[in-house]
Amino acid sequence: MVNQISLKDNLSNDKARWDLLQQSLSGFYGKDVYTSWLQNINFTKINYNTLVLNVKTRFIRDWIVAHYADKILDLYKKQDANITRIEFQILERAEAKSNKSNVVDFEKKDLIQDSGSYGLSKINEILVFDNFVVGKSNELAFTAANRIIDNLNKYNPLYIYGGVGLGKTHLLNAIGNKLLKKIDKVIYVSAERFMYQFVRSIKNNDVVKFKDIFRSAKVLIIDDIQFVSGKDVTQEEFFHTFNALIESGSQIVISCDRPPNELDRIQDRIKSRLSGGLVVDIQSPDFEQRVKILKQRCLKEFHASERNIAIDDEVINFIANELKLSVREMIGAFNRIAAYLNINNRKISVAEAKSILRDSLNKIETNITIEDIQKTVVSYYNISMHDFMSSRRSRSVARPRQIAMYLSKKMTTKSLPDIGRRFSGRDHTTVIHAIKKVEMLMIQDKNFENEVKDLNQKLTKTA
Repeated sequence: MVNQISLKDNLSNDKARWDLLQQSLSGFYGKDVYTSWLQNINFTKINYNTLVLNVKTRFIRDWIVAHYADKILDLYKKQDANITRIEFQILERAEAKSNKSNVVDFEKKDLIQDSGSYGLSKINEILVFDNFVVGKSNELAFTAANRIIDNLNKYNPLYIYGGVGLGKTHLLNAIGNKLLKKIDKVIYVSAERFMYQFVRSIKNNDVVKFKDIFRSAKVLIIDDIQFVSGKDVTQEEFFHTFNALIESGSQIVISCDRPPNELDRIQDRIKSRLSGGLVVDIQSPDFEQRVKILKQRCLKEFHASERNIAIDDEVINFIANELKLSVREMIGAFNRIAAYLNINNRKISVAEAKSILRDSLNKIETNITIEDIQKTVVSYYNISMHDFMSSRRSRSVARPRQIAMYLSKKMTTKSLPDIGRRFSGRDHTTVIHAIKKVEMLMIQDKNFENEVKDLNQKLTKTA
């Protein structure tokens, strides 16, 4: 009875925090935005370090994730510092979803596939081979992924690498979805989750159970392996898990943002193991492939739309031509156009599309490098490169460094870990902190905002 009361109290407190946050969102974004989008978000529960929310449709989910999720997380963390991520559930999918699953359970009671599972990532049933658009940029990776479906261990491990937003996670989920139909123990987990659960198992004296779960998998799929960089204890466990699975004949599939030999602060023996199977890359798609992706997305969105408004080919070609480097950013741009069409119930011109996407277009492909940004910032603030790259934390050095990290994220296509490494090997969480700090100061201090804009203009002119 005490436990039941405690759980009810916790749920009540969590719900009260969410209600308070809703008021903050309404005040911050205004009535129109709140009514159109944010009011549609409902609180579900707190699952360990995750705030679980639900919305009615995937379209609403995608729009909120693209535009408001970071702010929602920031505001909630001010009330509960233990929350580090948000998960959105889709009601229409949850209602239609079957309870049947072949995914291995983690605590012998909670299915990994369920959102309430003990810390493992959920395989996204929407990301399958059938809706993965194949072209020259990803043909080899797609073929290799399909080969292991029919012939496990043909390529073991299968190591897929490429830049942010090019489809690595889609392929990993597609593999997982396909193998779930024929194999009873498939684990899909992000490297960060693997690391978190291992550390958690040490604190809870559950290391044996942790090892039993991972080493009993018939297929282990790990996304973004670069995030174990520098984590020696986690790397040690990963190395032994890797060996145990290979020896038992289990299939391993891994994604990363770079090839194994370019991984920083990863043990050489792990790099060697990762290179021992098949290493394939995914590159940026060409124009024809980008158009094909957008048209597929267009059909998918508007077949489900009550208004069924089409996007002109000219607008699709414009998006495909302007947003070249990341499929994810291109889809985000498409979602903004789609939302505009749904709200205004009419077609738009290329000029209107350009206006809607103006902030995205300002950061598209340039020749600017992180080194260019660092040199410009150092010169602008008249500090030495040695101090700038050092561990000094005085404001005169730390603030320019944070600005440079912010501009590196906004003006290049480098990932957060990449940016951190270019700043004397700093962690990606340091980069995240810097970006959020600069964004906050730009809102609070007009002079500071002007300095950042001035630096942006200087870099753009020299690009």
